[in-house]
This record gives sequence, C-alpha cells and structure tokens, in this order.
Amino acid sequence: MSVAFRALRAQSPLVTRAIRVQSRTYSSGSGFDSAAKTLVGLKRPGEKVDREQADQEAKLWIEELRKLQGELVDKDGVYRPERVFAPQGTQEVDLVQQVINEQSAHKFQPTAEQLEEAARAKSMPIPSKRDETIEFLTNLIMRHGRKARAEKIMSQALYLVHLRLRTDPVELVKRIVEDMGPLVKLKRYTDGGARSELVPIPMSPRQRQHQAWSWIVEAANKRGSKDFSVRLAEEIIAAAEGNSPGFEKRDLQHKNAVVNRAFVKLLQK
Repeated sequence: MSVAFRALRAQSPLVTRAIRVQSRTYSSGSGFDSAAKTLVGLKRPGEKVDREQADQEAKLWIEELRKLQGELVDKDGVYRPERVFAPQGTQEVDLVQQVINEQSAHKFQPTAEQLEEAARAKSMPIPSKRDETIEFLTNLIMRHGRKARAEKIMSQALYLVHLRLRTDPVELVKRIVEDMGPLVKLKRYTDGGARSELVPIPMSPRQRQHQAWSWIVEAANKRGSKDFSVRLAEEIIAAAEGNSPGFEKRDLQHKNAVVNRAFVKLLQK
C-alpha cells in the first residue's frame, strides 16, 4: 500500500465509503466529473469544497485504488488469498492450516485446581429437572391435553401448601401418596359360569400412586372453593393432617382384601 493512499486514508473518516463508491464509479470508465461530485458529497457539512481540488482528490483515489487492486490479484488478474497473503519468499500459504495452528497455540490449558474440581463434578449426582412423581401426578389432573394449565394448577397448589405448612410440598405429596396408596386391589374373577368372586391382587408403585391421587382429587372436587388449585391445596393439607377420606377408602379396600383372601387360590389354577 503506497504512502499517498495511506495519507488519503488518514485524512478522511469516510475512507471505506469512498473506496466503495469510487471503485464502483470508475470501474465502468466514467469521467472524473461525476467522481468530483461524489467526493463533494462526502465532505463534512459546512466545509467549503473547491472543484479543482475535488478533481485532484478523485484522481489520487483512482490511482491508489488501481495500485491496490494490482497488489491483491495475481498476474492472471484473479484474486487468490493463498497467493496474495503469502509471505515473502513463498508462492502460496495454506490459510486454513495457519488458522488451525494459531488456535492450537492459544488452546486453553486447565490448571491443576480446575482439573481437580472437574473430577469432583463428575462424581456428583445431577438432579433431574422435574420430579418424576410430581410429573406423573400432574398428568393425572391434565384435561384435553392442556399440560401447561395442569402444571400451573399443581405449582399453585404446592405453593399454597408451602405457605400453610412451611415444609417441602414435593416431599410432602410424595409421602402422602405413599401412605394413602393401597397395597392390593380387588379384581373380579369368573370361571366362565354364573359365579364370580373378588380376588385381591397386589398393586405396583405406580398403581398405588394413581389410586391415592385419584382419591385426593375426588375429595378436592367436593370442596367449596371455585379455584381448583385452592381445593387441591386444602385437600393435600387435610391429608397431611390425616383427615382425608382417602385413608378410609384405603382401609376399607384392605379389609375387603382380607375378607376375600381365600379366593387367591383361584389365580393359581
């Protein structure tokens, strides 16, 4: 890059725009008159511009742009970065490999303390984003696929429980459904004749949670508040205090299972 071009670049703060405009103006071989008008438009507001001075500046710009263009293209007139930016004494340079080498030279090297902390972090258990039990119970109160509304109801109910009891509502709900969930259910069994009997069958953990939560939701729907989240929170609080009708239904189901325990042998046939 010549000295004259550097001097012109230092004089004007709009050099980038001037280069773009002038290279576009003179690429088609147009005269210096339009270029002089363009340079006049690039001057600062209120600055006096001489027409002859503008023509001289335009000529200098074009000469320097042509010199710069000659420096950036090879002998065939084609712009090849690997040849243009090659250091002296070499014909071509691998720009991709050069960037890789520069990045490798500045690669991050962790310290001993950072390596020790990373090793400790690997052994730490990462908690799940959402509790599986609460997610399961939320899906049970969802209606018509409106998951966001069900999550809002559940979060509001848990918040009200926390305000009332000042304890972790998630762990409280998990403990309630564990205590209220029945161990067995009664399934009607028939051998193909007119006689049928109720046979007690053990329930899985998910089935126990489903049954207990169904009793809680059923009791919550009978409460007087118009907001379901408030009714649900009131029923959870009552269940925490042992006053929910779900416990009575659990005991009744266990009693019926004991009464019909003799029919378990029917499942072994």
